[in-house]
Amino acid sequence: MEELKRVVISHWDLDGIAGATIVNLYMKVSKTILSSITALTKYLASAINYVGRFGEIWVTDLNPQKKYAKDLRNILIEARRRKIKIYWFDHHEWDKKIYDTIIGFNDILWYRVDPRTTASDLVARYFDALHNEYVFKLVDLAFDDDFFINRYETTIMWRRVLRWYGWPIRYKALESFIKGEIRPAWMLEMYRREVKNLYENLIREAMGRVDNITTKNGLKLLIFQDVDPRVHPGELALIARQNGLTADVYIIRYPRGVSLRSDYIDVAMIAKKLGGGGHKNAAGIPGLIDVDKILEIISNEEKFKKEKFFIPPYLQ
Repeated sequence: MEELKRVVISHWDLDGIAGATIVNLYMKVSKTILSSITALTKYLASAINYVGRFGEIWVTDLNPQKKYAKDLRNILIEARRRKIKIYWFDHHEWDKKIYDTIIGFNDILWYRVDPRTTASDLVARYFDALHNEYVFKLVDLAFDDDFFINRYETTIMWRRVLRWYGWPIRYKALESFIKGEIRPAWMLEMYRREVKNLYENLIREAMGRVDNITTKNGLKLLIFQDVDPRVHPGELALIARQNGLTADVYIIRYPRGVSLRSDYIDVAMIAKKLGGGGHKNAAGIPGLIDVDKILEIISNEEKFKKEKFFIPPYLQ
């Protein structure tokens, strides 16, 4: 009898790699693919072809985009035809169109979406694995990164390294995590020699190109123009606050997208209107987005209120 093939598709950040690692620790995985959100449907289609029949696909920390809803439905139809099961763990807000798309596929699709925690936590809970000390450390690190708590130096180091070097290093990180190495020597040396000082220079450059604070709909907005994609938006917003540039919404424009940060308004709602998504506090919009479109939404949206979000306690 042919062996069942199992493919994991996961985001490339700390939470995604942690989730993929946990699946690899508890299941026999044939192949792991690290992906961006925009490449998700492409990798889902290729995973179906790789699995063949009667296999499984596990997706972690990746939310399906509304504009790919038709592609997703075709993928689910093909998965059903081939009797492939799909398990999906995510903590991003899904658009209603996506939920409408997946209606009727309960026979082959199992999913858990919970914005209150991380995708790796959802995976760990599925396997009842939080009692495993190493798994708990992985989830703790992912939570520290995704909720931008920054309790650990390791969080900041991984966050910067994963954004700095791209796909080969992300797969190397996955390999180290699967081996049980959260702080591998190669990462520590790479960060010390190549990343730390250059990264801080990029932060300073981004701060030098910030626009003046503007006000829309009673909200103070701070816009960063032409930021290097290796700079994390959360770190940039934090440095701005530390330098007295306090705003209700931070808009960070990268060459191939825009990141939004706020403690007061649902930036995921703004992002979804422009083809993106994310969390209430942190969201992104892929592609060449005109910042004026974001400003127009903020100017016209009457329900924006300055009420600071409550962040739920860790893993409750």
